[in-house]
Amino acid sequence: MPRLKKVEDLPDVQNYTDNIIKKRIKKVGIRKVMLPCKVERKDGSYNNCVANISVYSDLNEHTKGVNMSRYRIILEDVFVNKDLNLRRAIRDTLGEIATKLEGRDAYLKVSFDYFLTRYAPVTRTPSLQNYRCTLEGRLVNGEQKFYMTVKVPYTSLCPCSKEISDYNAHNQRSYGEVTVELIEGKTCWIEDIIELVEKSGAAPIINILKRPDEAYQTELMYENPVFVEDMARKISLLLDEWLDNTIKDYVFVTNHEESIHTHNAVSVISAGRNLT
Repeated sequence: MPRLKKVEDLPDVQNYTDNIIKKRIKKVGIRKVMLPCKVERKDGSYNNCVANISVYSDLNEHTKGVNMSRYRIILEDVFVNKDLNLRRAIRDTLGEIATKLEGRDAYLKVSFDYFLTRYAPVTRTPSLQNYRCTLEGRLVNGEQKFYMTVKVPYTSLCPCSKEISDYNAHNQRSYGEVTVELIEGKTCWIEDIIELVEKSGAAPIINILKRPDEAYQTELMYENPVFVEDMARKISLLLDEWLDNTIKDYVFVTNHEESIHTHNAVSVISAGRNLT
């Protein structure tokens, strides 16, 4: 039978000061923490999600180790007990981590699936579509920075294939991944990024299609062929309009899962500032 022990009778190993290699560690922490979170929608309601969280802080060269349990305690307090929306939760967590773990810097990354209802183009049949999103906060040298990434599925159809074929053209499921650096006090909505990508591709992805919907959808794709290069340039032009209004920077990665090849076609474009 294990013997119950008092905290004050147990050694605090991570605070030992002997035999320490005198090197500062940039990041130490925990990841794959699964917790509920609330993500604010553009219409003012909330999307209740399950967050996959990574959290880190720096460690000075004079300390052997961090108190790992404090990361989890802070996360549960902010994400569960305080019932905050996600952006406020990230901001509060960064401050708590830096203060309670006595670090200079703090990092937090929260990934989740964001669900929206999509309607078939003809029958208006509803279905849910999930979008993989990540919100990231960094507190470095006293300065906070926030980033958002949204991965949007869409369909693409090859302009070259359409041009050289007597009928049909190869098409495929594709993904556009937008990462933006946010401006403090400004709101960049997940829905706006999703709309940006879906309207620029050949056609959006819709999970439930009746026969009239499928006929409409395939013909819409055929009328809107797009290369990965086209997508990169179209999205870049649209994101340029957001610069210094709602975002500081952006990078866009588009990935076409080629149906007639084993490789994917990829294109990357950015604002040319810090994100690459």
